Amino acid sequence: MKKKGFVSIWLGEITDEDSMREYINISYNEDGESVPSQFFIDFNIDMDETDEDTIEIAVYKSSSNDMSTLLKRCSYEENIIPKIRSSVVLKKSYNAVILIYNFDYKNEIGSTGAFDFIAATVYEF
Repeated sequence: MKKKGFVSIWLGEITDEDSMREYINISYNEDGESVPSQFFIDFNIDMDETDEDTIEIAVYKSSSNDMSTLLKRCSYEENIIPKIRSSVVLKKSYNAVILIYNFDYKNEIGSTGAFDFIAATVYEF
């Protein structure tokens, strides 16, 4: 759900940035209507609850199980990393990150094949 100042975080394993964009980007049908991406379908997210401009992605060449490494180049990293690092322990390695700002995902679906919902936290004070 839309919630100013919150960020929702997913981590996953994906082959490359093109595959990530295909997984996350919203497309449009012949009538110009938006079609949800596989990511939105997988996690049962209503596209109207988010804004494409508030989605941030990263794909790394190697996997890591360290939150600081995975989030080190994200916006508001100085606020997000300390909050997440103290409350989340990763049990496996990931090479891809999806962040949706001003969105508080309620963990309706915790995991799909390639991606896991990690947490929603405050990023702005």
